[in-house]
Amino acid sequence: MDEPRIDFIEELLRESEDRQEQETVDMKKLMADKMLFAVATLDGKMEEVNRLVEEEIRLLEEYRSLELARLDKKRSWLEFNLEGFARSSGEKTLRLPHGTLKLRKGRDKVVVVALEEFLKIGPTLKLVRTVPEQITPDIQAIVNRIKTTGDIPNGVQYIPAEVRFSYTTNGGNADDTERERNEAEG
Repeated sequence: MDEPRIDFIEELLRESEDRQEQETVDMKKLMADKMLFAVATLDGKMEEVNRLVEEEIRLLEEYRSLELARLDKKRSWLEFNLEGFARSSGEKTLRLPHGTLKLRKGRDKVVVVALEEFLKIGPTLKLVRTVPEQITPDIQAIVNRIKTTGDIPNGVQYIPAEVRFSYTTNGGNADDTERERNEAEG
């Protein structure tokens, strides 16, 4: 008689354990669902943060661009006035407490604009180089001839050297560099 009672008690215990396991599984499903909702909420917040940051970056880039353009305009105006002062001083180099102003002459330039016309007189004036199977103008010889005789050979365009303005600042920065402006720029 004790045996059916023990089976009944064991069966009740098994049913209780099964119900508890089922409740645990249901609770775990509920927790997993809540966690998924939390992940989705956090994803939305992360997207919002990214959008906000992208907008801020766009605004900062726009500000940087406008501010740099404004400052560059001021610097260009100052460079223009410094160049005018350097040219009017009559000196090639001016050393000042905050930097140096320099005027340097570049190189003369020659461009052969009509090769056929130039080749009619170039060899007789020894202004060409002969490379096997090829005859080309010797630019340095042409420049030297123009400087010594003052005559510009036919088919050649002479462009005199420009005087270039440059300056260096003593702003205290390790990366201070020399800046140069050509007459064509200013």
